[in-house]
Amino acid sequence: MRSFIFNEVMKLRRQTLIKMAEMYENNQLEDEIDKLPKIMLPGPEGKYRGSVYHEREVLKNRIKNYLGLDYDKTKDKELYELTPFLDEILSGKSDLKSEKFVQVIKEACDSCPSGRYYVTDLCRNCVAHSCMNACPKNAISFENGRAVIDTEKCIGCGLCSKSCSYFAIVKLERPCERACSVNAVIKDEDNSAKINEEKCVNCGNCYISCPFGAVETPSYLMNVLYSLKNFKNNIAIFAPAIVSQFGPKVSIGQIKDALKKAGFDNAYEVAIGADIVAQEEAELLDNTEELVTTSCCPAFVEYINKHQHKYIKNISPAPSPMIALAKKVKEENKDSNIIFIGPCIAKKSEAYNSNYIDYVITFEELGALLIAKNIEPTDFENEDIEGSYDAWNFAASGGVTKAVENRMKKENITTLKMNGLEEGKQIFKDLEKENINLLEGMACFGGCISGPGVLINPRVANNGLKKIKTLDKI
Repeated sequence: MRSFIFNEVMKLRRQTLIKMAEMYENNQLEDEIDKLPKIMLPGPEGKYRGSVYHEREVLKNRIKNYLGLDYDKTKDKELYELTPFLDEILSGKSDLKSEKFVQVIKEACDSCPSGRYYVTDLCRNCVAHSCMNACPKNAISFENGRAVIDTEKCIGCGLCSKSCSYFAIVKLERPCERACSVNAVIKDEDNSAKINEEKCVNCGNCYISCPFGAVETPSYLMNVLYSLKNFKNNIAIFAPAIVSQFGPKVSIGQIKDALKKAGFDNAYEVAIGADIVAQEEAELLDNTEELVTTSCCPAFVEYINKHQHKYIKNISPAPSPMIALAKKVKEENKDSNIIFIGPCIAKKSEAYNSNYIDYVITFEELGALLIAKNIEPTDFENEDIEGSYDAWNFAASGGVTKAVENRMKKENITTLKMNGLEEGKQIFKDLEKENINLLEGMACFGGCISGPGVLINPRVANNGLKKIKTLDKI
C-alpha cells in the first residue's frame, strides 16, 4: 500500500479547490477568479519557491486545470481572458476543455536531473577505490579526498554504486519518472517532464509523486457545481473506496444523505454495480477455460491495451462497476446527469469514452464541494446502504477475485493478482508459464483505496473495509 503523507502540494490544491467552489457558490467566481493566485499566495515573499510571482504563475495554470481546461490550449491565456467564457467552460461546452487526464505544467516543473550517478558526502576515500576499478569507462577519479564522476564519460551502468561499501554513490531520478511503471514520463526539448500519451494509462502515479505539483489532472468539480445549480436530476454514484474517507466516525449512510443535502437528487453505491460485474464474470468463468482478466480498473485495462497486446482478447467483456451501475441508472432516469465520485484519475478517461457518465470527481474534490456548501457529514442521517460485503471489497486488491470465486459454480480455479502496475511485467511473464483462469488487475498498489484522489491514508481505509461484516455496520 502506498505511503501517504499530506504535503504542501496537496494542501494548496485542496485550499484552492475549496476557494473556487466557495466563490462559485457565492456568485463571485467571474469577478474574482483572476485575483485568486494573489489571494492564495499574498506574498510578498515566496512561500514555496524563490519568487512569489513564479508561484502565482504556477497556480494560475493549476487553476485553469481546476476549470477542466487543457494546459497546452490555455497556457498563454490570462485568467481574466477566460472570464467572458466562464458559462461555456462550466457547462462543459468549451473547446478549451481537456481531453488529456494527466498533464504537466511546465512552469511548475523543476526539470530535475535524471539518470545520473552522484557521489555523496558519505564517500570515505577508502583504500580499495572499488568504484574507480569497477567503472568500465574510467569515468571516476579521486580529487580532494573523494570520488568524482566525469559525466561526459559516465554511461550510467551503475557498477560504481553497486561496488561502494558505503553506499556513497546514488542514482538521481525524477520522482515522476521513477513512479511511472510504463515509462510514459519523458523529457521535452527544455528538459521538462512530458507525458507520452501512447504509453500513459492515466494511473496517476506521477501526479502523486511530483513534489513540485507540476503534474495535474483536469478537475470537473466546477462543472458539477454548475450542473447542481442549473439542472435537475443530478445523480451521484460513489465508489466502494469511500469507506472511511471522511473519518472513521462518518458512516457511508451519512455520506449518502449528505450528498442529497448538497443538491444531488439521488445517490447510489457503486457496490451495486460491483455485484452485477462479479456475477457476470463468475458466469463467464463457469463457461470458459480461457484466461479472463478483470475489467473494473480502467488503468489496468489500458495497460493491457497499450503494453500487453497479446492479452487484449482476454479482457473481461463485463463493464466496470461504475459503468454497470450508471447504465442501470440511466435506463431508469433517461435525462439524468450522472456524477461518479471515486479515488481515480483513470475513471475520468473511462467516463469520457462512455455514454453513461457525465462527470468524475475525486474524494478530494468532493471534500471541497461539501466544505463550500457548509455540509458536515456527521450532521446527517445514516441512510440504508446496498451492495454485498464482497462488492464493497472491490476497493482493495484481491477483493474482485474473492467476489467472483464466491459466485462461481466451478471449483478450484487458478487465480493471479496484479497488485500495482509495477508488478505488470513479471505477472505477464508468469502467465506464459502457468495456466491461470482469472487475473485480477489493480493499477494502484493496495487497490482503489490507494488511488491518487483519496483523502486519507490507504491503511485507514483498508481497516474500514475489514470492519464491514454486515450492511448495517457500514
